[in-house]
Amino acid sequence: MLKAKKDGLMSNYTKVKAAYVMDAKSGQTLYENKADKTLPIASLSKMMTLYLTTEAINQHKLHWSDKVAVDKNLIKMSKNYGLGTFKIKRSKQYTVKQLYQAALIASSNSAAIALGNAVAGGSNAKFIAMMNKQAKDWGIAAHFISSSGLDNTDLKHYGYRLPNTSASAQNMVSAKAISVVAQHLVAAFPQISKWSSKATYDLDGQTLVNANALVKDGTYYRASNHLTGLKTGYTETAGLCLTVTYWRNGRELIATILGSDTTFTAMNGLITHLDKTLLNKTVKQSNKTYRVKNQKVTAAPTETTTKIWYRKGQDASKIKVSNQLTATKLPIQKGSQVTTTSFENTGLPATTNLGETATKTVKKQSAQQSNTGGTNWFGHFFKQVGHFFSHLF
Repeated sequence: MLKAKKDGLMSNYTKVKAAYVMDAKSGQTLYENKADKTLPIASLSKMMTLYLTTEAINQHKLHWSDKVAVDKNLIKMSKNYGLGTFKIKRSKQYTVKQLYQAALIASSNSAAIALGNAVAGGSNAKFIAMMNKQAKDWGIAAHFISSSGLDNTDLKHYGYRLPNTSASAQNMVSAKAISVVAQHLVAAFPQISKWSSKATYDLDGQTLVNANALVKDGTYYRASNHLTGLKTGYTETAGLCLTVTYWRNGRELIATILGSDTTFTAMNGLITHLDKTLLNKTVKQSNKTYRVKNQKVTAAPTETTTKIWYRKGQDASKIKVSNQLTATKLPIQKGSQVTTTSFENTGLPATTNLGETATKTVKKQSAQQSNTGGTNWFGHFFKQVGHFFSHLF
């Protein structure tokens, strides 16, 4: 009876608006519950802002040590305790690194918006356009009107309501989509867990407090979860939202819950459920060659050795990897995705959001070339004839 009661307490992982779990490296879906339904996600939105900031840093357009300009409205916002606990006293007081930490750990709305402005040259509207373009490029169900996750009912008081959006507009993103954002974020900045795993963090005389109660020293912490972050969110309309990264059998997993009344117990319950119902097997993969417009394209798998997750009770010997060619046009750039990978007979959704990538750039075939890439044989023939007759006279 005690065991049944305990399991019952953990079963509330199903009482959520949406949920999704994926393997961060392979992109394999491990669990979904209304995962494609777009919903308000509150401060989970900051993960897209942090991703674009990370990309700007990786491309040397921005540096961790740069001092960031913060306008008066954002300074005023930072002093509203209902919108964040991290206080900004003056412009250019903090670096990119410090604002990144404040946005990630303490979910500072002012810090997130200031980072977006820094990435987009001071334009909030331009940065929101960048967020939406990135979502479109990834093919995910997401529409952003805010870099922080605040909705227009709050943003209007600080001059950050995006033009041509409704009075109550907010970011609308699916559980699967924001998990994909997290996937790209941890790939771009694997060291993010050194901050996202902190329950508290001292920053320039202020203590950043992480709302994620699943991290070490948190109320709902469980050592067996091997959890390393990542981000919480809450507004009245979104409810409690949470994306976490954690490790199982040497694999980093990403789990998202949207709109739960008991997010932390729900997440613990979801993790427990997957531990009880999933197994995995190791599979080796190698490069493959495809033809696109009669040109050979060599593609490399995401991993040469990967693990495929499957439900208990499935016949592991029948599990296989298949790839469907999705690239149909030339040129194909080195590193671009050319196939979609599927994991068959797992008892789980088959298609991933990843696939094989081109090992080198393949350009369009010129009109002067044959299917084999040589000079046009007809033109070559007359060139040789002309060369022959030139030696007769």
